[in-house]
Amino acid sequence: MSIKNVRLEVMQFLEKDIDAYMDKFLVPADKIWQPTDFLPNSQTDSFFDEIKELQELSKDLPDDFWITLIGDTITEEALPTYESWLMQMDGVVDEEGNYLENGWAKWIRHWTGEENRHGDVLNKFLYLSGRINMREVEVTTQHLINDGFDIGTAHDPYKNFVYTSFQELATYVSHNNVSAIAKKYGAKKLSRMCKIIAGDEMRHHLAYTEFVRRIFEADPSEMMLAVQHMFKLKIVMPAHFLRASGEERGTLFDAFSDAAQRIGVYTAFDYIDIMRKLIEAWQLDKISGLNAEAEKARDYIMKFPDRMDRISQRIVIPEDGPQFKWLIPATVK
Repeated sequence: MSIKNVRLEVMQFLEKDIDAYMDKFLVPADKIWQPTDFLPNSQTDSFFDEIKELQELSKDLPDDFWITLIGDTITEEALPTYESWLMQMDGVVDEEGNYLENGWAKWIRHWTGEENRHGDVLNKFLYLSGRINMREVEVTTQHLINDGFDIGTAHDPYKNFVYTSFQELATYVSHNNVSAIAKKYGAKKLSRMCKIIAGDEMRHHLAYTEFVRRIFEADPSEMMLAVQHMFKLKIVMPAHFLRASGEERGTLFDAFSDAAQRIGVYTAFDYIDIMRKLIEAWQLDKISGLNAEAEKARDYIMKFPDRMDRISQRIVIPEDGPQFKWLIPATVK
């Protein structure tokens, strides 16, 4: 049987439990928080006072914080790309590329529904803050959706689930750290907003991590090779094609990443720590029944974080970055 057909069988096997996974890892729309729960209420007399307070607190937040928050928001807003990418996986489409109305398609749509709220609430906060050139942000968002992304997974669900396991934890780390910094500067509502977004990301991380764990039980050698492929390829960030208006694809990502590292929101060491956490969560050192190629892949994976750590020790982050078109300096207001 071909590798693709084995993957399809495994996906069909896991699909039988998809409703249970949805009950465990997702929250119904009528019960989960919505963006308006965290934003000034336009139907109350205190609406303008709340906006004024939000804008006053926004003046004290440093530029690197705003750059990171804006980049996170744009990443969340590019959700159409991520949904269309997941909907192309083997097991979600048939051999002719037609969508299957099955459990996996249901999961992706409901996961998308939860994720959509993140960009929605952050976008509205940025707009109300008065610190942001929203047109430039919107141009960048449209470019990011137009440009798509290439994460090296093709239609392979095994590699896709490694990627989502990693990225959901990465977004948890980023939003959680943004929350801590906002709280430090007294922006308690923004802190709470980012904290609850981080909670969503952790639930999603646990779901995709569980999918990979189940695949290891059914097809250990191929799953191990998929993990090695993604680690070796280097798991790129969803916004790796980030650009500003009038610029070429991908030219803004390094400056955004530098800002996130300077302020301690997401660093190279967080990236390495996530790899270690995944190795531990999947207990890769204890997986049995591997063929010779997969055993070599495991050896590579187990040594990889230490190798990356040594490389990261030599990375030098610039003390200052370029002026972003997204940001209006506080002194200009």
